[in-house]
Amino acid sequence: MSGPDDTTVLEDGRDAIDLTADENADLCAGCTRCCETVSIEIDAPRSPWEYDQWIWVLHHRNLEIYLEKPEAWYLHIEAKCEQLKPNGHCAVYEERPVLCREYDPRGCERRAPLSDITAWFKTAADLERWLQEKRPAHWKRLVEHRRTRSGATGGGSALAHALVQLAEPKAHEPATRLRRGKR
Repeated sequence: MSGPDDTTVLEDGRDAIDLTADENADLCAGCTRCCETVSIEIDAPRSPWEYDQWIWVLHHRNLEIYLEKPEAWYLHIEAKCEQLKPNGHCAVYEERPVLCREYDPRGCERRAPLSDITAWFKTAADLERWLQEKRPAHWKRLVEHRRTRSGATGGGSALAHALVQLAEPKAHEPATRLRRGKR
């Protein structure tokens, strides 16, 4: 929740990179959330195999997906930064990446709740329910895709192929880049 001092800071007109180390420390006192998660924008799924791929991802620990207005999809990863010291300070503050330098704590979710989020999928079941309710045509195509692919012969499923690739010691495609067609 924003207090009176927060409004003044937000309206001071400076870029985040112009905040001093002391100002950053004061704004972030008691909070390390931005050092414990990573969110990466992903392409919005449209085809059945893309939805199936993200459903597979959501079966994994510490991975979530959220959707912001108007149609921006993000992979959210719960992963603590290796440079975060037990006291909540950054071990490489003076040499921290530009992304960290440009992060503006004046607008973090602690002060300004993320009101543009329209859906948050913590589990595969969350995404499947959302598809059924909000995009029934996409859900129907996904169900058909699963039905026809489960009976495929020869190359096996894309997921099985990806898991075999992961076990191979040589270079391979990333597991989240599953092939669409038969081999």
